[in-house]
Amino acid sequence: MASGATKRIAASAVDWARYAAVVPKAQTESLRIIKAKHDTFINKVYSLPESLPKINFASYKNRLPDPTMADRFQKAYETLSVPYPKDKDNLLQKVEEENQEIEKKTKAYVAELSKTIASSKLFLEKINSLPKPDEFTPDMYSYYFPDTALDPAKPSIWPHKPEEQPSNPNFEYIK
Repeated sequence: MASGATKRIAASAVDWARYAAVVPKAQTESLRIIKAKHDTFINKVYSLPESLPKINFASYKNRLPDPTMADRFQKAYETLSVPYPKDKDNLLQKVEEENQEIEKKTKAYVAELSKTIASSKLFLEKINSLPKPDEFTPDMYSYYFPDTALDPAKPSIWPHKPEEQPSNPNFEYIK
């Protein structure tokens, strides 16, 4: 049945597989309900005929006291046209443009996240290549982490924080 309504519905068909792929698991039941309602509406449209049913106006001419009344009804019935709703404000195009813009932003965000993931994987590979903590020596620690390692040329006292060192002008010695 390749009717006009069917063509319109087919042109605006929903890609349910794509939606199912992006919907959070907590909302899959809502998606299932929406899809069921959508399918109900689509089935209703498919069950309706493409055009108005044919009426035998000739048989009514014989039954009516005024035969011209049947002619007027026939003329009105044949000129009856139910228009398909039109998008006067062009909302569909605006939504599609907005969707394209969001898709561009999403692709950029995914690319940025991919870079972050790649650098994080590289960092993890480096961390995993280090010796185990119980195998570390102070020299190895100084080699791998020069920024945080204690410098033997500048000794410090525990807790080895700059603000807790006697060289700090605000240092207070607690007796």
